[in-house]
Amino acid sequence: MKIVLVGYMYAGKTTVGKRIANMLNFSFVDTDKRVEEICLQSVEEIFDRVGEEYFRQKEREVFLSLLKEDNIVIATGGGLPCYKDNMNLINLYCKSIYLELSPAQIFSRLNKSNNIRPLLKNIKSEDRLEFIETSLQARESFYRKADITLSALSINKEELEKRINELFRRL
Repeated sequence: MKIVLVGYMYAGKTTVGKRIANMLNFSFVDTDKRVEEICLQSVEEIFDRVGEEYFRQKEREVFLSLLKEDNIVIATGGGLPCYKDNMNLINLYCKSIYLELSPAQIFSRLNKSNNIRPLLKNIKSEDRLEFIETSLQARESFYRKADITLSALSINKEELEKRINELFRRL
């Protein structure tokens, strides 16, 4: 079994993915981290030096390689499900979970973070909420194709276990 977490930046895909992997005794991979390991550069450096399109291609290569593994939880970058046919592949070969947050909740998490993601780096602080609203709206149709949607704000251990059990019952 493969479980893939999708959602916008700051939704907590890595944190929740690690919890799920630990619960199920599965391996865990964050696609952004794997791309960084392969390219020997941070996501930000990749965006700056060779651009988003190159990053998306590398991200897809990483994702396609992970489809060969089993008993794995994969935290995707926020854009991965929206690139090419990635979301269709996710739903064909994996069980998927959308971690949902509103634009205001994402903006709040962004403001508490020391890590500004590459897509937001060149956006003025006062324009970031509008950018989040617009780009989330464009991505939401991909995220909504997930098998399960969870509010990223109210994920506790009990709720997570219940929803993972739902995924297994659907097999």
